[in-house]
Order: sequence, then structure tokens, then C-alpha cells
Amino acid sequence: MTTRNDKQIIGVCRFSYLGEGGFQTQNQDFEKAARILYDVPRMLRRFTYFENICLPSLAAQTDRDFFLVVLIGDTMPFRWRKRLKGLMEQYPFLEVCTLEAAGPLNSTRRAFRRAWNGTATYITGFRIDDDDAVACDYIARTREISDQLLTLGWADTQTPAAICFHRGIYWDMARPEEEQFWDFSEKEPLGLASAMITTPEGMTNIYRWNHRKLASQVRCWIDPNEYMFVRTLHGHNDSDRSIPPDARVLPAWQAKKLFRERFGLMPNRLQALIQQTTDDAT
Repeated sequence: MTTRNDKQIIGVCRFSYLGEGGFQTQNQDFEKAARILYDVPRMLRRFTYFENICLPSLAAQTDRDFFLVVLIGDTMPFRWRKRLKGLMEQYPFLEVCTLEAAGPLNSTRRAFRRAWNGTATYITGFRIDDDDAVACDYIARTREISDQLLTLGWADTQTPAAICFHRGIYWDMARPEEEQFWDFSEKEPLGLASAMITTPEGMTNIYRWNHRKLASQVRCWIDPNEYMFVRTLHGHNDSDRSIPPDARVLPAWQAKKLFRERFGLMPNRLQALIQQTTDDAT
């Protein structure tokens, strides 16, 4: 099938963004939330996850024609902005969007448009957290499916559609090694490994609704079969996470093989780095 040239694939990662709502820390007032978000040990952990989990999985993509926009607040201290700028030099797909505090939809709409080329009719926009990963063919598969949905008329300028990959690996770093890795296929769309076909000017994107409500709001194409994401649990998650009750434990050797071959990750090195960051912070 011929690849369409009327769309872009763009991801947005909210990186310690001090916005209005949507984050556990925002139960506090803005000044207190800023102290929590930009606390040095916390930021060192977030960069460790981002630089060693999220970015390597995107750098390993078989289809490199995409952008990831890192959404940050204008309150972020300079030292962390400088570190992100250095990552932009290392990863050509990376952009940084600095905004004042705004709601999740308004801020992410502006972030998606930051990487828009000004001519594409559609943006297939995905979301990802700094401590999660996607499979090395995620962009290629997302492009293939979005091309098909647009060609079939299943999505158009008036009708958004979501592309949701439901199967992945939960990685609980705090458990003993033989209980760390869990195979699970989500029963509802997950924010991770989900994208939405929209227009650049549209009022909808993948951040508009809670991911559990996505299927009640837009058309959803779902694949529950392939391993397409790694979702981490480490005791410092910015959202509530737990191993799903029906998940199946994966032998450590099998999970690590999948990490290397499907996600471009080195779990043994990751664990050592994360432990070192935790030790340095304490």
C-alpha cells in the first residue's frame, strides 16, 4: 500500500509540565506543586527514565519520520531546560515546547502544532510518558494503520479515529527479578501506545479524554496481539499504576529478550542506572 503524504506522526510527552489539572502533584497550589515537580532528586529520576527508557525506544524505530514534542512549563528551572536542549542535539526527532500553565487539551494542542510542518492535512498524534517505551515498529505500524483508516474513510477531517495497541509488558522494578515482568492485553484503550488521527486545527487529540473513556467518544481500531509497549512501575510514578489482576508473569529471560529485540532496551543496565540514581538522591 502506498504511503500517504498528507499526514505527520507526532508524539507529545508532558515532562514535569506544571499545567492546570491532570497530575497528582496538582492537588497542591502551584507554588507547592512547583517545588514537588522540580525537586532535584525527582528531576534526576525523571531524566534517568526519559534518557534510558523512553528515548532509546524511539531512537530504535524502524520508521524515523516522526517527531516527539516534549511539553514543559515556563516555570522549569534553566538547568533542566539546558539538559533537554542537549538531548535535542542527540535525537533529531526531539522538539521542546515551553508553555505557561494551561489545561491538558489546550496545552497539548499547541504542543502537537509545534512540530506541524504547516502543510499536512492530518496529524496522527500519540502520547507517551517519560518512563514508558514503545516497540521499535510502533511508528511504522501506526503509520500503516492510519493510512488505511484515512483511505477507507474511517477517519477524515470531521471524524477523528484512535489507533490503540493493547498488549504490552508491565515492568515492576521493585519486585524480585522473577516477578518483575508481566504480560497483559488491556481491556480498554491505554494512553500508552495509542494515537489519534486529527487535523492540526481540530479541537480533539489523544489527550482530550481519559484513555479509559476513549472508546465511548471516538472510533477505535484495536490490536490486542503484538507486544507494543513497556509500562514501568517504580514507586515514583506520577499516576496510579499497578499490575493488572489478570496479567501473566513473564520469565525474566524472555522479558529481557523482548526488551532487547522489540524495544531497544537493556534492562540490566537500566536497573543499575535507576538504582544508582536512587542512591545518589538519598
